[in-house]
Parts: sequence; structure tokens; C-alpha cells
Amino acid sequence: MRKIFFVLCFVSMFCFFSTIAFSQPIVLKAVTAFPKNHLNNDTVQMFVDKVNERCKGKLEIRWLGGPEVIAAFDQPNALKKGTIDMILYYPFGYLKQLMPEAEAKGLSELAEWEERKSGAFQLWEEIFANRINAKYIGRFHNLIPFMLYVNKKITKVEDFKGMKIRVMPLYVPFIKALGASPILIPPTDIHTAMERKVVDGFVWPRTGMISWGLQEVTKYMILPGFFQMEPATMINMDKWKQIPKDVQKIISDVMQDMEYVATMRQMMIMEKEDNVRRKAKMEFIELPSEEAQKLLKIIHDETWKFVIQSAPEYGPKLQKATTKKAVPKGAFPWQE
Repeated sequence: MRKIFFVLCFVSMFCFFSTIAFSQPIVLKAVTAFPKNHLNNDTVQMFVDKVNERCKGKLEIRWLGGPEVIAAFDQPNALKKGTIDMILYYPFGYLKQLMPEAEAKGLSELAEWEERKSGAFQLWEEIFANRINAKYIGRFHNLIPFMLYVNKKITKVEDFKGMKIRVMPLYVPFIKALGASPILIPPTDIHTAMERKVVDGFVWPRTGMISWGLQEVTKYMILPGFFQMEPATMINMDKWKQIPKDVQKIISDVMQDMEYVATMRQMMIMEKEDNVRRKAKMEFIELPSEEAQKLLKIIHDETWKFVIQSAPEYGPKLQKATTKKAVPKGAFPWQE
């Protein structure tokens, strides 16, 4: 009887501790390229909350913070090695060292939901897996343009010659083609660089610049905009494979929902930021049509040329898959 008693106790304890272990959620330690309170992170917490709620204790995303946790440019390597499990928000352009194709994302003519239909999304999944050991989940923001912000009055493309422009890798080819000097510095240093005239301008999306207080040290915003915002959300591939299929689907489904929500919210933020810029006495300079077309052609042609030279395997495929023609007719109700 004593043996039976001990066996029963052992089995009960095993079942108890197994139940506890099983009930523990899979935890994803996550970071963002920008600080938590930055406007570009507007919908990140919403995404985290929705995923955690729908996973019902099976998985928990823990947003640890931004560059104060791991420096922005170090985050992709940390993800690749598994030091962190997830990057919630990271500009494609910052991935250049690990992913030569990265610049292609901002050049896309398509929103993320269109890229899922054109085949571009599947290409990005393959590239992230090969280059960063990561599962590409999607991007929050779509169709929000980048802008040139400067402290010199620009009326024609020639006026950019000799200027010093803060960049990330995405902008280097076209900035050089404009005859300006690209200066690579972290976002946190742009304000000081503009204030001290280390740079004459910078490139940033039409949302988020006021989070750094840059309207205080900037005189002009040049129109038209170009490219589009391209934040990546990704999970370490080894960690992704540990996540049950039903939970993987929840993460993917929430991401697809948030692509629409985040884009709409950013468009509203864009209008509010324009008002802040006007109150700060910034001037919006709209280039004449001929000069605007010249600027856009340089930006488009020089960046694609660089992408294809840097990434001959994927560059041409991405160029083909990210044009409006790549979306099958009838893929969406609003298509003609």
C-alpha cells in the first residue's frame, strides 16, 4: 500500500507541475526602434494588447521599450541571435547592413494589403528568413510619404547641391544624386545637428518629426513627398517555430487588421502635425510641377538602381511585385 501511495503522490505532483508549466504563456520580449512615447509607435500598444487578449494566456508580448533597451541599429542583430524575440516597429531602411534589399520597401507603390496579393509580401517573408532569421509579420503604416525638411529655401532641384542632409541608408543614393552630402546619424541626434548647423536638413516621414521637437529647428518642408513609410514587424524565426499554429494565426490576423487601423490613425496624425508645423512658423514649399517631377524621377530611379545593384537576386523581383500592375484585377472590391 505504501508503494502505491508514493506512486500516486509522484503522479499527482508530476501532473500538477506539468499543468503549471503548460499554463505558462510563451513570452515574446519585444522592442521598438523609437522610444515608447514616439508618435510613430501610435498603434504598437494597441497591437500588443489585442494579441495578448486574443491569445488568452497562451502567449504574451512584453514591450520592453525602445533604444534605451537596445540601441536602434543593434536591434536586428539582437533579434537574429535571439537576444530579443520580437521587433514591433523598425524602419526597413535601418536594415540595410543585413538586408541589401531593404530600400525597396519604401519604393513600393502598394499598401501592405496589396503586397499580400501581388506576391511582394511572400518575397519579404523569404528575405527576412534568409537574411535575419526572422518571420516577417507585416507593417503598421502605409501610404504615408517621406518629406525633405530643410533650413534653406528650395525652389528647384539644383538648390540641393552642397547641402548636408541627415539620412538613413534608404536615402543615400538619391541624396548623392542631388549633389548633397548624406550624413548618417541617429534620430535622437537630429535636433542637435540641425540646431548646431551640422546638417542643413533631414528626411523624415510626414508624421513623427514633432516627437523629436524638430519643428523648433526647421524652417521648411518641401513638397511633394516621396516613398512611403515602411516599418517592419518581425519575430525571431526560432521563437516563431515554437509558437502553436493557432497562436501564429492570431498574431498574423491582428497584424492585418492593424495595417488598416494604423494607416488611418497616421493619416489623422499627419494633419495634426501639419498644424503644429504651421504654428511653429514652418513654411511649406511646393516645388513647381517640372521641378517636382525631376525630383521624384531622381529619387525613384537612383534608389531602384542602387537596390538592384546591391541585391541582384531579389531586387528585380521586388520591383516587379511592388507596382500597381502587380495586383490582380478584382483582388479588392474598390478596384475597377
